[in-house]
This record gives sequence, structure tokens and C-alpha cells, in this order.
Amino acid sequence: MRILFFGDVVGEIGLHAIEEALPSLRKKLSADFVIVNGENTCKGSGLTHREYKAFLDAGVDCITLGNHFRGRDQIDDYIDRADSLIRPLNLRSYVYGSGTAVYEVGGVEIQVTNLLGQAFMKVDVDDPYSSFEDILEDAAPIHIVDFHADSTSEKKMFFEKFKGRCSAVIGTHTHVQTADETIRDGTGFLTDAGYCGMKDGIIGYEPSSVIRALIDKEPGRFQIACDGPTELDFVLIDVDENTGACKAIEPVRLVEGKEICHVTHHL
Repeated sequence: MRILFFGDVVGEIGLHAIEEALPSLRKKLSADFVIVNGENTCKGSGLTHREYKAFLDAGVDCITLGNHFRGRDQIDDYIDRADSLIRPLNLRSYVYGSGTAVYEVGGVEIQVTNLLGQAFMKVDVDDPYSSFEDILEDAAPIHIVDFHADSTSEKKMFFEKFKGRCSAVIGTHTHVQTADETIRDGTGFLTDAGYCGMKDGIIGYEPSSVIRALIDKEPGRFQIACDGPTELDFVLIDVDENTGACKAIEPVRLVEGKEICHVTHHL
């Protein structure tokens, strides 16, 4: 079973990049299932029903969220009937939707769970460790976790706690793809999948708007580019259909459709 996991999609530019690239990527990479983190799709915060539907039309099977899960409050009106959308499992005071879901692909069940970390987050959440423990007994053999967290150490700690008990733990939120992929006890791990959006942005935002706000202290919000070169960051995960064990994990970074290698082979 081959799974593609795309990092946070930032703005319309990121959504359009997914729409343009995913059909051919699914075919070229023989992907069976596609997961996308969509929490930043609507102007950097939240996901509208229109964008949710656009992801499905592009070939996405499951959309996860994060700390901006309610960036657009219309989500309350549609999330309960959006079978392909999951929000963080460990939200303490949000009653809509689900934090985990099981999908069937060719007779094989794939479970996806979304969790929020606690460090540096401004969202009221329960302990992600106990929240995840509570659902493990009845979990499907193939189980992919989107751990949306600010702290790299917290992501690694979650992996160390649950390695051998799920197929993969993929970090999201920091919008910078890492190169620390590993497999231990049948569980794949990557600290962060990266993001999909403007190539030369600051975590997907126009650099000039970030500089004005944070360095020059001028009022105003971060702006997302409407056009220009794009970057698509995703993780390719191969999982044993019978045991759920991760067999291979590889971060992939596409800039304007061309793969950027992490390492040059000089040694």
C-alpha cells in the first residue's frame, strides 16, 4: 500500500498546485491513498467547503487539520457530513466532526488520526498521548498519524512513545520539510512534511508582508502570494497491507514540478 502525505497547503496557490500536480503524481507514483493537511488553505487559516470539495475533486482521499481547524467558522456547518475531513482528536471543547477515521481501499482498511501537540499551542487540548492510547485497541492495522505540533521534540517524543503501534507518525505545522526520515519497529517517522504553496515565501507567506509585520512593526496581516513559483512537499510511505508495518518512507520536495534532492552523492 502506497500512501502520499502532503504537508500544510497554504492559500489558493497551494491548492491550485495540488490540483494541477496530483492526478499525474498519483499515476506516476502508483499511489493508493492521499492525505493532505488543509488547515491553512483558506487565506492561511481554515478550510471552507468549497476548498474541501476541490481537494476531493483533485484526488485527495483524506484531509487533516490543525490549530487553525476553526479558522473559518463555517466548518461547524459541514464537518459532520464531510467524511474525508478529520480535525484534531484531542480538542477539549469542540463537539463537531471526528479526530480519526477509517477508509477502505481495495478491501484494505486505512485509519488516519489527527492530533495536536501541546507545546507553544494556543488551543485547549487534552493530552495527545492518552487521547491516542484510547483509540489504539480498535485501530486498523494501517494507521497513519498527522501530529500537528510546534515542537520538534514533542513530535519525536510521540513517535518514541508509539513506535511499533502505528504505521507512521508524520509531523505537520512548521512548514519546513525535514530530512530525518526513519523506520523503527515498523513505524515510519518524519518530523515535518513541509508545505505546499509559494516557493520563495516565509512558510508560505509573502516575505515583504512578514518583514513589515515582525521587523518594521507595521500593522497588517501576513499576505499569501496569488501566483509565482510553487513548492509541493510530501512524504511517500509504503506500508505492508497485512501487518501495517512501514516498509519505506521518503520525503519528496517538488519545485515547479522538478524534484529537489536532499543529498548530493559525493561520498
